[in-house]
Amino acid sequence: MQRESEPVSWRIRRWAAPGALAVLVAAAIAGVGATVGGKTPKEAAGFHYRTPRFVLTAGHQGPWLEVRAIPRTRTPAPVADVVAPPASAGAVQEILAGPDGRFVVAASRSDPCETRLFEFRLTGDGHVTGLAPMRGGTTPALVAGLTMNRRGDRLAYTTAPCAPNPSQTRAAANPPAPANPPRAALTVLDTATGNRRTWTAAGPSVVGEIVWARDGRTLGYTTGDVVPGAGQDAAIRNVTVRATDTRHGGSGLREGRILFRAPDGPGAVSAATMGPDGRSGYGTMSRPDATVLFSFTEGKPMRGTQTISRKPGIAVGFVLVSSGGPRYACLNGIDVFGRAIDGALRTTFSGFGHCDSAMAY
Repeated sequence: MQRESEPVSWRIRRWAAPGALAVLVAAAIAGVGATVGGKTPKEAAGFHYRTPRFVLTAGHQGPWLEVRAIPRTRTPAPVADVVAPPASAGAVQEILAGPDGRFVVAASRSDPCETRLFEFRLTGDGHVTGLAPMRGGTTPALVAGLTMNRRGDRLAYTTAPCAPNPSQTRAAANPPAPANPPRAALTVLDTATGNRRTWTAAGPSVVGEIVWARDGRTLGYTTGDVVPGAGQDAAIRNVTVRATDTRHGGSGLREGRILFRAPDGPGAVSAATMGPDGRSGYGTMSRPDATVLFSFTEGKPMRGTQTISRKPGIAVGFVLVSSGGPRYACLNGIDVFGRAIDGALRTTFSGFGHCDSAMAY
């Protein structure tokens, strides 16, 4: 096991961002030195690529949930299983691959505004088994940013009320959308008892990059204040990564320990994630001329690890995850609902779209 004093290496993972955001995946995997120690993913100690056996996807235009086998050749991926929606369940918005072969899905609907959490496993040939509602997993709000600790006894996520729908036609045609202005809220669910605990932030705000530390009780998250702009979009300011011990008291998101605060300047933080040690982390910042990959440690200034020049008309997006093991988290930017792009909060919502698929190994 890696000691806390050893340098931590990171590999790059695809971030499926909304709109016209282009994601440079192949170049990143091949050779970008996006690590704290300056090594490429292939050089990083402990980096081992595993080929997944199945991919699970939310069927926004088809089945409620679909499982496809990963083909070993160029033949089309065969369907292993198609799951019909449980009674009264909305559309699947997120799928989380958890520890010990567990999977969690969040299914939301807007009339009434509700999200239900389900868990299940896969058989050896890719069939869904044991699909059942999670205890305490029904809430009258939208849910996003699922993350489970390594013991599997705590599930964290954010919630948001549904935006009002002017007609049933619109509600049927579009996915449920979070209301504006956004107000950050973070919930931890005890998966055994169904008990829940919630932290909130006053004022218009967003929360994202929710992830557990290695100890299974420290929760990291990124917050940002939303400042109304002159147009349709609002600015996101004061981006801060915090960590909180979920065993202790308090109910405010801003009460957590500060691990990183975005510096003043022209750069906009697009991702900032706490590392497994609960004291350091990594992220990306978009400047007009370049995308900067950086690391940070509690009590120290951020340190740039890679600068990638930006070309006109091409945007770059990254999400960085630890090469030391799975984080069991939907790491999808500083707003879990996918509305944050280059320091702005898009008030026109186009669906969750970040973690609507998962891999089984």
